[in-house]
Amino acid sequence: MKILRNRSVAAELGIVLVTMIWGSSFVVVKNATDTIGPAAIIVFRFGTAAVFLCLFFFRRLKEIRISHVKWGLLIGLQNFVAYEFQTIGVKYTTAGKNAFLTAVYCVIVPFLYWAVKKQKPRLFHLISAFLCMAGVGLLSVQSGFSINPGDLLSLVCGLFFAMQIVTISILTEKSDPILLCITQAVATTILALPFALFTENFPTALPTQSVFSLLYLGVVGTMLTTVLQTICQKYTPPSKASLIMSLESVFGTICGIIFLHESLTLRSFGGFLMIFLAILLSERGDLLFAARGKLKTGQSS
Repeated sequence: MKILRNRSVAAELGIVLVTMIWGSSFVVVKNATDTIGPAAIIVFRFGTAAVFLCLFFFRRLKEIRISHVKWGLLIGLQNFVAYEFQTIGVKYTTAGKNAFLTAVYCVIVPFLYWAVKKQKPRLFHLISAFLCMAGVGLLSVQSGFSINPGDLLSLVCGLFFAMQIVTISILTEKSDPILLCITQAVATTILALPFALFTENFPTALPTQSVFSLLYLGVVGTMLTTVLQTICQKYTPPSKASLIMSLESVFGTICGIIFLHESLTLRSFGGFLMIFLAILLSERGDLLFAARGKLKTGQSS
């Protein structure tokens, strides 16, 4: 029993580490965009991750079938579009805003799942969507009801991440998630390469800082987090794991303030808070409503 408890605690700490790394990646990406194009960042990031994933899970590669390649291409396409919008978006907005606006995928997922699997969202999903819209309005809508291009691209990125999550949740019911991760990383790299070569000035030489940024994003921010998340979620209930991972946007904002000296206005704080509450409600609303139901039952008895 003690061993299981220790594993559970270690797994939760592992997911916290994953979430912190994800949060720090927003700052690293923003710094990298000063010298490298968005598609080139994706090529280096996912190309590095693909190489290390293949080395780490070498024995599983023989189990790859044509279905893994086909679905990996689909997920890779969604992944590439999401990261392309996110990476371009962070050039024109703050790392904190980019993190929170990207995180709206948590709120979008139940509605996409409804469209695909015909499972209606619950009341708390509707409330979280309203909260999220209010938070986005506070965070991004400027005078004259205009919106910063970077904020808009970050929101579109969140939509594609939501599509990717729904696709993965359906495909992993019958496919090995690790093999899907590998084929997705390879597909993302291949899809990003033409954009990097033909629409950007593909770098032939890089400053030392940019090299370290790309290695961090590829090895730590993508490969390591993928492996850690896969292992740690085995010993952590999905509900608890999703709650911890919702802190990604908080860590992204904190890192932006510490390392990029981004300011935090009262309005921005209100927007961040509303979006974060929306994410929490979307992820954990089932427990809140269950507790409310038990309380009513107790009072009536």
